Amino acid sequence: MSTQYEIFRDPFRMLILLATLVSEKQNEPALQFDKVPFFENDTFLIQHDKFVYKKNLTEITWFQFLGRDIVCSKDLSREEYNKMFVDCLASLYNIT
Repeated sequence: MSTQYEIFRDPFRMLILLATLVSEKQNEPALQFDKVPFFENDTFLIQHDKFVYKKNLTEITWFQFLGRDIVCSKDLSREEYNKMFVDCLASLYNIT
């Protein structure tokens, strides 16, 4: 079993924001925490129970609905989380 790390509150909020924006971009109704939409590009993947940042293979998982038993595969600082999610948001909207 791999080591899992607790996720800070701020990165958790950024993950919710990212999932919400993915829902909006796909013309889905409001984000449902038990049905996170699937989205994948060259930067990240998000689906029902997992988020993967492809540039450094950081994986965040949760159980049944976003926020429950949420853990990260790496022990990242708040700054590292912020950079990761800013990169993901930029990739979602093709901002360079």
